[in-house]
Formats: sequence, C-alpha cells, structure tokens
Amino acid sequence: MNQVEEYKDGLQYPEEVRNAVRYGYRYRKEAEERPDIHSCLVDSSDFLLWVANLVIGGISWDILKSSAEKLYKQLIKKNAKIDKHANDLFSDESKLKEFYIYIKEFHEHRMSVTEKQFLYIKEEIIADYMGNVAGEIYEQEKRMPTIEEIKEMSREAFNYAEKVLK
Repeated sequence: MNQVEEYKDGLQYPEEVRNAVRYGYRYRKEAEERPDIHSCLVDSSDFLLWVANLVIGGISWDILKSSAEKLYKQLIKKNAKIDKHANDLFSDESKLKEFYIYIKEFHEHRMSVTEKQFLYIKEEIIADYMGNVAGEIYEQEKRMPTIEEIKEMSREAFNYAEKVLK
C-alpha cells in the first residue's frame, strides 16, 4: 500500500473491517482483561475502523504509525471529539502497535489467544448475530422470535461465527 486513504467521518467500512475491530481487538481485549464478564460493546468509532482498514489493506507498521500520528495531530487542532479507545491508540504507541498486531492476526486467522479466549470471542459473535436477528423480527413484526426461529437463528449464528473465525 503506497498511499494512505485520508480519514473522513461517516465512511462505510466492510464487514471484515468492522468484525476485525469488534471481535479481533475489542472483544479480544475483554477476553484477556475480564474473561468472566460478558459485555455488550457499543459500535466502534470511525477512527478505529479507519486504522483497521489500513491494516487489513496491508499498510506497514511504520507508515501506519506515521499516518495515525498525523491524523491525531489534525484532530487535536480541530478540537474533534475523540472517543477513549481512539485516544488511547493515538496517544500511546504501544497500544497502537497492539491494535495493529491484533487486527492483523484476526484478519490472517491466526489469533494467538487461549482456547478460553477464543470461545469467549466466538460466544460474542453468536450473541451479536442472534441479537441482531431477534431485533429485526421485533422491529418488523413487533413480536419476539418463536422457538423454531430461535433454533434456526442459533444454527445460523454458529455457522456465521465459524465463518468469521475460520
């Protein structure tokens, strides 16, 4: 990757990028730091998605570090609202490096996690999938899913998690 895509608010990122940030980084951190507590995390900021998109696109560590530093300085000058996760990455090189490694490992399907951490991440993928489908049923039909729908959702969620984690 020779040219770094400029950061812009509100860009739509592929599912692969969103999953890498959500499961490959954020839930992995949860699995490492709080393995007995399952949290429902809010969506990731555009800043994290932008960085992850660069990593998945094949950017080198040195170019990423330089690009993130430039963006952070621009955002500070503009008094932009930067969420805690992005601020941590942009202001601490070791955390940015960890993010880079975790996104790269997730994308390459080679996360160096324990079996317990892997299962934690897989459970979160399944829970998110089922929550999204159940939410769609409620939004469209104003009802809870039936037992049959839950069984089907469960099968689909498990298959989706398998695909995401390969």
